[in-house]
Amino acid sequence: MNIFYKKNKLTPIINVSGFMTKIGASIVKKQNIYSANEVLPNFVNIDELQSLASKRISKLFNSESAVITASAAAGLTESIAAMMTGNNLDKIFQLPNTKNMKSNVIIQQGHLTNYGAEVGQAIKLSGAKIIKCGSRFSCKKDQLIDKINNNINKISCAMYVVSHHCSDYNSLNLNDFLNICKKFKIPTIIDAASEEYMHEFFNLGADVAIFSSHKFMGSLTAGIVAGKKKYIKNIYLQNLGIGRGMKVGKEGIYSSIIAVENWYKRNVKSELSKQNKIISYWLRYLDKKNYKGINYEIIPDPTGNKINRLRIIINKELSNFTAYSLAHHLENNNPSIFVRDDLIHLDHFELDTCNLKKNQEKIVMVEMNKIINKLVANKIKNNIGHKLYKRLSMKSWLKWPD
Repeated sequence: MNIFYKKNKLTPIINVSGFMTKIGASIVKKQNIYSANEVLPNFVNIDELQSLASKRISKLFNSESAVITASAAAGLTESIAAMMTGNNLDKIFQLPNTKNMKSNVIIQQGHLTNYGAEVGQAIKLSGAKIIKCGSRFSCKKDQLIDKINNNINKISCAMYVVSHHCSDYNSLNLNDFLNICKKFKIPTIIDAASEEYMHEFFNLGADVAIFSSHKFMGSLTAGIVAGKKKYIKNIYLQNLGIGRGMKVGKEGIYSSIIAVENWYKRNVKSELSKQNKIISYWLRYLDKKNYKGINYEIIPDPTGNKINRLRIIINKELSNFTAYSLAHHLENNNPSIFVRDDLIHLDHFELDTCNLKKNQEKIVMVEMNKIINKLVANKIKNNIGHKLYKRLSMKSWLKWPD
């Protein structure tokens, strides 16, 4: 076991879920730790450091400007705020009171998802109100156009969420969404916190896009908001108002600069080779075990990141246990193994290779085999359903800090 876990009496974790805040998002890369060590002993003019970040990051993103925030979620709230206030200091000081401001945000209903907290709440923290378009399952061009026409004098901006959390929603195509909003002169904010292809959003002509610098890129915790200079300037001004409680430190800013620059220098072929080797090992292991009621398949990332994952599909009638049960017992194991459970209500979860350390892919299979054998033999609870799974997850929050 890692000495850190022993020293602090913490449960060791193996992460096959991806870049999840609940377990620390990512392993901070060495060069990004060095960058923090470089800036931390020094005082620095934050405005100058943010200007440096804007110049160096926007060059790689192909955007006009960029600003570092405390997190992607903070960047979301500050971006919405900026669309309402512009550069009017009185309005910035007035928020979250939105009197005499255009204060409505239009968003597809299925994009009001939960990433650990509600997207809708992050919007409303700014003082804004939400206009939903489309249904719970899909959104079409005419539905967006009708909503805009009926509310044109209220709308300050539109929002589009690019996320695996929306992967089972029939969204309006991003390009179509952007073009419709441009036709009505409505700026669009894109929440792309977990996406790795940042520059592509600006190739499409995005007004503002939000990313996490501490997920794929492995920086210290921070968000990056990039886009058109006239909007980014106003987002930065929110630090004089509601953004003050969302401020980012010098270490987060400088670490983000270095993280982005190193991200664009990385060896993509090597990363993909490692990923494929791990998935091939898992496939061979599962083929050999030939578990009853368990199927598996390789699944590409639903939003276009260069990732393949292994989907584990549970037929509860044949396996004698539910997908919820296997995921729950893996998480409560020692080591704790976190799987990607976004679509577990469809009787499957996924295994992500991105954050595995040497030989951890083998430990995942060994521990999963132990748990499967116990589930089949009725030695541990094997009929966990959706409600109980959610309740057990919430229980850890409610009993904290005990």
